[in-house]
Amino acid sequence: MKKILLLGLIVLLFFSPRIYWHFKAERPIDIAIIDKTVPTDDYREHLGLFWVLTNEKITKTNGELYEIDKDYFGFDPIQLEPMNNYNLNREVDLIYIADTYGVYSDDLEEAADGDRSRKIYGGMEVAEWEAISRSKGADTTLIAEYNSFATPTEEQTRTLMEEALSVDWSGWSGRYFTDLMSDEIPSWLIENYETKYKKKWNFTGAGIAFVHLTDDVVVLEESQLKDKVKFTLTPDGEKKFPKVINTDYPYWFDILTPTKDTTVYAQYDLDLTKEGIETLEAANIPTVFPAIIHNEEQHTYYFAGDYADYTKDNLMKWQKSDFLMHVFANDESTFFWTVYVPVMRVILQDIQGHS
Repeated sequence: MKKILLLGLIVLLFFSPRIYWHFKAERPIDIAIIDKTVPTDDYREHLGLFWVLTNEKITKTNGELYEIDKDYFGFDPIQLEPMNNYNLNREVDLIYIADTYGVYSDDLEEAADGDRSRKIYGGMEVAEWEAISRSKGADTTLIAEYNSFATPTEEQTRTLMEEALSVDWSGWSGRYFTDLMSDEIPSWLIENYETKYKKKWNFTGAGIAFVHLTDDVVVLEESQLKDKVKFTLTPDGEKKFPKVINTDYPYWFDILTPTKDTTVYAQYDLDLTKEGIETLEAANIPTVFPAIIHNEEQHTYYFAGDYADYTKDNLMKWQKSDFLMHVFANDESTFFWTVYVPVMRVILQDIQGHS
C-alpha cells in the first residue's frame, strides 16, 4: 500500500506543473501575428511567441488558445501559398510582426544550397502596412522583430515602418557564427565577400559577419574577437524586466538608432581587439547598438533580432517549465529562456493592464 501511495505521489509531483497549468485562469488578448517566412511546418519564426502565449494561457477573445499553424498572417507551408491576407477591420490589443523576409524557391527544395533564389512571397507591402496601421488603436501594442522591414521590403514601406517604430535602420545586419566554415553561412554572403575583396573565403574558427543592404560585407574573424555578441540590459531595462538575465546573443541582428521619444531597454556589446574595432570603424559600424527599443507613448517595441525564432514546441502546457528548460538549455536556446520569455511576460501583463 505504501509503495502504491509513494508511486501515486511521484506521479502527482511529476504532472503537477501540467495540472497547475490546466486550472490556470485564461487571459484573453486579441492578437494579430504576421509571419511571412514559413517555408516549412516547423513555424520556427513565430514558434517562440506561441510557446509563450500557450504557456501563459493567453487566449483569443472566444476563449480558444492560439493555434500556431492557423492564427497568423503569412505563408501556408502545407498548401504552399499565402494565407490570411491582413484585412482586419477592428482594433486589436497586440500586433506582432515576427518576420517578413518571405519564402523563396530554394527554401522549398530538399537540398537547399543557400543561394538567393526567386522570391515566391515576402516583403511588407504598402497596402498591407496601411491595413495593419488601421487596426492599431491608441492602446494597441505593436512589436516588430528583425527583418520586419529589411530585404525584400521596398524603401517606401520601410520608411513608413521605421517612422512608426521610432527607429532608423543603418542598412547593416550581422550574426555571430561559431564556425565561419559551417553550413550556416549563406552562400550569397560568401559570394559577396569574394566579389568585394577579390579573395577566397577561407576563414577558420568563430567570427561575426556583417551584411549591408547594398550587399557590402564585413567579417570579423576569431582573432579580432574577445568574446561573443553580448545582450545587456540598460538601467531602464533592468527596472522594466527584472527577471531577464544578460547572456550571449546567437542569431541575426540589425543595427539601428532610436529616433524620437524612445527608451533603449537593452543593447548589444561587441568586445573586440584593437584591430576589430578599427575594422568596424572603417565601415562606420558601432560596437554598441540597441537591442530593444520602446516608444511608451505609441506602445511600440522593436526587437533588433530573431527573438521569437525557436525550434521546439516542448512543455508549452507546463507551469514553470521555462525554469526547467533554462537549466538544461544549450547555448542557442539560453537566450530564449533567459531573455525572450521574461520580456514577453512583462509586455503581455502590460497589455492586459491597459486593454
